[in-house]
Amino acid sequence: MSNRWLPKWKIVEIEVNNKPFEVCYDETLKIYACPLCSPSCKSGGIPDYSSYFFHTEDLIRHINAHKYNLWTKKRPIEFEEEDEGEENNEED
Repeated sequence: MSNRWLPKWKIVEIEVNNKPFEVCYDETLKIYACPLCSPSCKSGGIPDYSSYFFHTEDLIRHINAHKYNLWTKKRPIEFEEEDEGEENNEED
């Protein structure tokens, strides 16, 4: 048994916003890979990083979300302030 994933990519065409769009489909695991996140799948390579989906509907939503690039924007770090009066000093 192997602990490596050896994808068997097949280029399939799906419709995104009424336009044909080529995406990668792995026949081994039966998953779709986003070709915008990882263009190496189109050439048969093993992606270093990508987004994978079991359903085309989820992949279409992800492709549409690329115009916003929400995952590349950093969130501000939020700190919770502790109230000094809420400290419980329990003594035995």
